[in-house]
Amino acid sequence: MITDIKKDDFGMEGKLYLDVFDADCNVVIDIDASLDYAQKCADMLNNLSSVTLKNLERALRLYCLSSINEHKHLLKSLTFDVRTVKNMLECIYPQTVYIDAPEGYGKGIRLECECDWEEECEGLMTVIIRDDDILYVGQSNDLSPFDELEYFRDDENNFANKI
Repeated sequence: MITDIKKDDFGMEGKLYLDVFDADCNVVIDIDASLDYAQKCADMLNNLSSVTLKNLERALRLYCLSSINEHKHLLKSLTFDVRTVKNMLECIYPQTVYIDAPEGYGKGIRLECECDWEEECEGLMTVIIRDDDILYVGQSNDLSPFDELEYFRDDENNFANKI
């Protein structure tokens, strides 16, 4: 449930506990999105299917391995062994859930996270989910959960495409 809701000129902000990550994070709700819609998006995120969670873990593992391959020195700073870690979801740290105004139907979120292997990136890692489907995992970008699917499929930096 979204708590500590504050309204401003740009929408609403609040807090959300994410069961899957066992972590609290910030929520930013677009001015054109209702609180009811935002809560449905939060519920979707907290109730992702086991298939979606497995796909997310696979994409995260590939993202981490790719980063290590490009920046070997990261191996020294990682607090886990990417080859044997059982739950990659424990290796990322959610910061903010962005809930955009719905376009058409469905629920969609952008989740920005910190992760140990993204020190080379200027932004945070982004996960984009629409209706229990992982659309994007990778470096932060300007995509919305409601962008055309081709944008996600054509993005060579999208690790959700590589699973």
